[in-house]
Amino acid sequence: MMKQLPVEWKSDRLVISDVKESDIPELQLIYDTSRYLHQWDGREHDLNYVKKCFEEGHLPPAGRLENYRIQSIRTAEDDRYIGLLSVYHGYPLEDSIYLEFLYIQSEIQRQGYGQEIIQAITLHCSELGYKEIRINVALKNWPALRFWIKSGFNQISGIYGDLEHSEDTFANTELIKSL
Repeated sequence: MMKQLPVEWKSDRLVISDVKESDIPELQLIYDTSRYLHQWDGREHDLNYVKKCFEEGHLPPAGRLENYRIQSIRTAEDDRYIGLLSVYHGYPLEDSIYLEFLYIQSEIQRQGYGQEIIQAITLHCSELGYKEIRINVALKNWPALRFWIKSGFNQISGIYGDLEHSEDTFANTELIKSL
């Protein structure tokens, strides 16, 4: 198994670190502000998402908890929680990192924090020897598709989900950024 992202790492304005049990209530409140995303992916909002991720992980098929990490995103300036990052090391290939979830609170989006995290994680993953980063994005989530493509996720490995488009059908695409 390749090395994993550090327990704590930094970018210019942010500190990203493993979630501690005491972080869960505040981070769940941040996750709850992502509820609007479900209009595009068709999933139910999970009122215990952060706790479940902390305790059980959010694992791919045959995934192992030791390869999973959920981290908080805080501002370096005032140590304020602003988002969540959830990653799986080594899926679907050993030299792949899977971004399971990345979210910055909606009221502070469009301030460059997302791009900053992607630049920092790209550098870390490349230094650790990973060859690619993958993410799954709802096709109806146009803002996210624009963000990820702008961030260099310019390869599509597949489209998954419902075959027909309608208001109540959903599909996702898996995007890849080569390192």
